[in-house]
Amino acid sequence: MQAFKFFALSSLSVIAFDALASVASVALGFPYSYTAFGSAALYIVLAFFAARMFGFWAAIALGVVMGITDVTIGWAVSWAIGPGRYDVGTLTPSDWIFTALFAAVLGAIYGLIGGSVGTFARRRRPAGEPQP
Repeated sequence: MQAFKFFALSSLSVIAFDALASVASVALGFPYSYTAFGSAALYIVLAFFAARMFGFWAAIALGVVMGITDVTIGWAVSWAIGPGRYDVGTLTPSDWIFTALFAAVLGAIYGLIGGSVGTFARRRRPAGEPQP
């Protein structure tokens, strides 16, 4: 699988997760912030596979891309469904930029976690299997 295709599918998975989490939050009445744990797990798992397929730095890059996707398209989807809404005029451009930078850094951290485990698992071979 090409890296671009994997990154695109990973970004789509973030958007789908945001949509499902928003619907669940509205339908079941729990705070949308509770879904952050599922989002973190999604980032880490996909970064794990990115590291195994494309290398450590690709996992970190994937985390950043997923974070930016989450704070742009994912937030727009959540806003349209309900939980991500802000009152008009309360979200300033500087607030959004800070949030976008935070999401990118957090995505990089999740990519670092998943990428580290994925890189380690990539190098480790079962007993009896020849080393490359």
